Amino acid sequence: MDAAPHVFRSLLCLTLAPCLLHCGGARQQVVQLDPIEFKVDRSGGGHHVYVRDFATLTDEAMARYHAGEWAEAVRLFDLLVREYPAEPGIAAVQHNAGLALLRLGRPADAAQRFADVQRRSKGTRDARDALFLYAEAIDAAGQPQAAADTLRGALDDAAVQADIGGPLGVLDQLEAAARMGLALRRALDPTHADEAFKRVERIYNDHRDVQVVAESEWVARSLYERGEIYRELFASIHFKLPVERMKRDLEDKANLFLKAENAYFHCVRLHHRTWSLAAGFEIGHLYSQLVDDIDHAEAPPELDALTVEVYRDELWNHTERLAKRGIAIHRQNVALAGRLGEKDSDWAARSEEQIGRLEKMIEVATQRRARLNDPKALPLPAETTPTAK
Repeated sequence: MDAAPHVFRSLLCLTLAPCLLHCGGARQQVVQLDPIEFKVDRSGGGHHVYVRDFATLTDEAMARYHAGEWAEAVRLFDLLVREYPAEPGIAAVQHNAGLALLRLGRPADAAQRFADVQRRSKGTRDARDALFLYAEAIDAAGQPQAAADTLRGALDDAAVQADIGGPLGVLDQLEAAARMGLALRRALDPTHADEAFKRVERIYNDHRDVQVVAESEWVARSLYERGEIYRELFASIHFKLPVERMKRDLEDKANLFLKAENAYFHCVRLHHRTWSLAAGFEIGHLYSQLVDDIDHAEAPPELDALTVEVYRDELWNHTERLAKRGIAIHRQNVALAGRLGEKDSDWAARSEEQIGRLEKMIEVATQRRARLNDPKALPLPAETTPTAK
């Protein structure tokens, strides 16, 4: 419900009684001030008396916002929009309402505010900012494909660019392309997501001599996400019989491994505190996953337990060096974390865990090989036990 019709007006009069030096007696002077209008807002279900003044209401709304009282801030921002729809500063009010709604976990409602800001601010940088926030909001509301389409429009559509103050600058291009790729990943479209992240790399390569471009988080994030796309495809392939299929699986898995490793390595070289350490961990983890997948490859069902042990040991001839390589990479990641001042980071801790795990795998494989090479340790064939009558 809109603000209730109950209106209270108060005319404040200030009575002054100065002693006028040029006359013999005191004289009262009445100064009339502008009226202050009070209203009652019942829109939130309660009764809120407020002063109907744009500046006063705006200050109160912003005070609530900065205090983290998001719901009350939204109520006041919405009240301002209802009471002063034509006020020049109303677009900023709606912008802040959208931010508060994002804080409240109401992205669909936030998106409506940002869309209105974009409409009111057509042709300005404010409209551009609103478009980015609108895309973020609808993505969070479960519409990642729509978010990607919105960002693609900002990058490639001349009509959209005219509405947001012209073509995007380099930093905005990096952000828009990276956000588009992230949205497409959430939309389960890895092919187009990869294209979006490649676009970030092209922009970076064209402007890498500009410091703010070289240091952009979106570049490191995009390289990491490209690695993630290939790693997830790599992890989806499991070695299964028959042998002909295993050979194809190994070839496909190896190609995806190399693509993921390449993207991660490019990310590591940027030395970003978060994404480079994440990428360093994932390179080592690629080796761990490959070792696990080979170690758990299907064994021919006709093999007995001892022959399966021999089969696993033969596989280990090919995977031991992978395990050792994984350990070396994780140790390098721990060292990088130290150089970046992040030795206590979660990624460094996870690398330490993987080092311990891979070392344990090497120990277990070594013990298995020792048993297989010691005839005394091999199990004797089971004796035939007469069947009870």
